[in-house]
Amino acid sequence: MIEGFVELLGDYRPYFWVGLLVIIKIGLMLTDKSNFKGSKLSKNVYDALEKLYDDRDFLRDFVEILKKEGNLQDIIDDILVNYKDVHKFHFKGNTERSRGTDRLMWSQYIWKMLKDSSQEWRWNAPEKRIIDNVLKSNGYRKFSKKHNFTKEDDTMMRAVFYYIISRPDFALNVQKYLVPAVEQNRSVIIRAIDRGDFDFTGGS
Repeated sequence: MIEGFVELLGDYRPYFWVGLLVIIKIGLMLTDKSNFKGSKLSKNVYDALEKLYDDRDFLRDFVEILKKEGNLQDIIDDILVNYKDVHKFHFKGNTERSRGTDRLMWSQYIWKMLKDSSQEWRWNAPEKRIIDNVLKSNGYRKFSKKHNFTKEDDTMMRAVFYYIISRPDFALNVQKYLVPAVEQNRSVIIRAIDRGDFDFTGGS
């Protein structure tokens, strides 16, 4: 009888392991909080975020566009003046950031602008021009194609670039990391965005 039971169990063993793997996979999906769902970004955009500065074609075009804009810190300071309720302690030339402020800026303002394109009237001319030129650049178009961006993904990237540009330390990072990397043809040691910045539920 025992031998028969063992033989019967052996017949169902492959199904047991397949079922167990499915259960484990579902469990991991349900407990994984570090994914694009909480970010409100598409999976394509979310997966590509940390690779922006690794793409040398994109980086080269990005730096060239930024160089044409003159004093980036002035542009950033002018942006942050529009969001004084979030950047309460920001003063001209200040490059300090906080994770909480970054998240509030994204969820309460930038994400809402993305959903309502008419809100772009709040953008100043310089940052709107920068973003328009970036999305038209060959480097970005190749990056978009490489990561299978849809038209909606490209629209979403407008908001992502605004988020990047509007952070207080952006101008400093451009001069300290991006420009030298392009001029010396080497890798950038910082990321444009850490995906973890978007692993939260915020905004509406």
